Order: sequence, then C-alpha cells, then structure tokens
Amino acid sequence: MRVVWVSFAPLRKTPAGLASDLASIRYRLLLPAQALGESRVTHIGQGANRRTLLERFAGADAAVFGKILEPALAPVALELAAALKEKGVKVIVDFCDDHFDHAQLGPVYRAMANSADAVVCSTDALAEAARAHIAVGVAVVVGDPVEGVRREPRAVRRPPARLLWFGHPVNLDTLQHGVPQLIARSIPFELTLVTAPRAGAEAMGHRFRAWSSEAVFDELDKCDAAIIPSNPYDPRKAVKSANRFTEALWAGRFVIAHPLPAYEPLAAFGWVGEDLGEGLEWLLGHPDEALARIRAGQEWASRNVSREAIGAAWKAAIGGVP
Repeated sequence: MRVVWVSFAPLRKTPAGLASDLASIRYRLLLPAQALGESRVTHIGQGANRRTLLERFAGADAAVFGKILEPALAPVALELAAALKEKGVKVIVDFCDDHFDHAQLGPVYRAMANSADAVVCSTDALAEAARAHIAVGVAVVVGDPVEGVRREPRAVRRPPARLLWFGHPVNLDTLQHGVPQLIARSIPFELTLVTAPRAGAEAMGHRFRAWSSEAVFDELDKCDAAIIPSNPYDPRKAVKSANRFTEALWAGRFVIAHPLPAYEPLAAFGWVGEDLGEGLEWLLGHPDEALARIRAGQEWASRNVSREAIGAAWKAAIGGVP
C-alpha cells in the first residue's frame, strides 16, 4: 500500500529525515509514515504549482491529508482531493482538533472532511464531534505514537518535587486550573515550563525553557513528574489525545493529570483526578507504587502507542476505505 502523507505546514530537512516543530505533524504524519513504510511525505504550501502537483502522487494508492492551519490553503487542498479521487486514489483526511464550529477554520474543516473518502480522528471524543458535521465514514486511530527512547522509570521520594509542564502555548491557560492546587498543599516543588517563547510563560514565575523536541526530552530526563492540568468541561480540551501523558510515561516519568476523557483509561499508570495537589501528595507518599505504575504504563504504551502499533492501526484504517 503506497501512501502519500500531505503536510500543509512547512517541513525541514535534517540528517535523520523530515522534521517539524508541530507535534500534530510529527504524531499524525511523519511518525506514522515512517512506521507504515512504502510512504512518502510532501508539503503543500501557498506557492504550490497546481499544474504539476499530481506528479507527487504518481503510483499512490492513498493520500492522507494533515491539518490545515491557514484557510487560504483550502482551495488547493480541495482541488487536489477531487483530482486524486478522480484518479482512483483514496483520500483520507486526518483531524486531531475540534475546529468544526470555529469561525474561520470551521468551513475549511467541514469542506475537507466531506471531500474525503474517509476521515480519521485522534480520539473517540473527536470522532463523535466530527460525525455531527460530516457524511463520510469516520475511523478512529486511538492515540499518537510515542517519540524518543523508552527510559528507566523514576519517582520522587522527598520534596522539593521537580515538576514539568510542556506543550503548545494555546494550553498555557490550563495552568490556572492546576498550579493553585499544587500550591495549596504546601508541598515544596519546582516547576519548569517548556513551550514557545513570547507567549506569556516567561512571566508566570516559574523556570522557563523555549520549546524544542530536544528540550522536552532533556527536561523529561531531569524532572520527577509531569503535570497536565486542563479543563475537562471545555469541549475543545475534552477531545485532546493522550500524547503528553504517554510521552512522559515512555520517558519513565510519573504523570499527574486532570481527568480528560483520553486520560481516564490511563489512570492506573499515573494519577488522574480533579485536584493535582492531591496527586502530588500521593506521589510523594507512594514512590514504589508510582514506579510500578510507570512500568505498567510503558508496557501498555509498547502494545498500543508504539510506532509499530500506530503504524498497524493506520494500515487498518487506510485499508478499510472502500
């Protein structure tokens, strides 16, 4: 099965292959393409030559379209989808965010979804949201592949606990739901924030480090636990995948998270609840059980969200498109 994966965000070339600073591009395009084999990745931007565009898909059985961040790219994407379908190439559109009701992106998301032969979503909650807007079938690839190497578990036994938050700056607002809960327990902790610069994190009173894949892996190695605060009552957050949870587990670190739908099935591998302070208190009081939870989570991740597992899930999803 020959698949072309389409990124509408720029890619950069590295000695190890194509790379992106966007997690959604790595998790939903680059890593699955590597895992699936017989794949290639192409970038389509504003300056794409529409006359020669189809040449990039010569011999392809299927094309997977990644997320569109700029509405101006919608026309070329829709034209390409129609041309590929006319040539017998399966067109699959992948979604990892719920922007179906967004003022600018909503029309693009709905048009792209309904131009496809099938839609793939990153979570069950997102698939449910998508079904309200589209007529084509929805297949769910549960989870994103873990990055990096599996590391030896470590848990904190005495304060101060070295805590890590990492992610896109759009999620910085979630810290207001979690950090006060940590402070309220009067347990000494040190918090590092890894995200894009000049988005407000530098002024939040905690240690800051500019985001890069290398910085995330380095800080995961240094920390005792990762925190993932959120607002489970916000529909935009409720559809998120568990990639930050599984990434921290894979790096051997305990996770303390608010109860998003994607996190609740992983509660046995970390701590998931309404009060992150309670989770930190539990971690300090149960270090050996915390280590056992991390190890069990790594085994689960190996079976379910390793590159091989996600590659197999994508192969099944693409192969199931009529």
